[in-house]
Amino acid sequence: MIRTFKTAKVQLLMVGDGHEDGINRSFSHIDENATDDQIQKLGTILETITSDKFENAIVISSYRIDKK
Repeated sequence: MIRTFKTAKVQLLMVGDGHEDGINRSFSHIDENATDDQIQKLGTILETITSDKFENAIVISSYRIDKK
């Protein structure tokens, strides 16, 4: 099988006033090799520009699988 990367997205859960259970902030077309540190930095940036706190992230990668 041949695996070809198609796309990746990250969904960050942010908690703050008015959404104590959290609100998801999604970003599409992230790099296939995005590191944990880069995702943490994105959460830190969102904390800087909002009053919310970064809780966790979900990274979803999509691949196309073809027969050889």
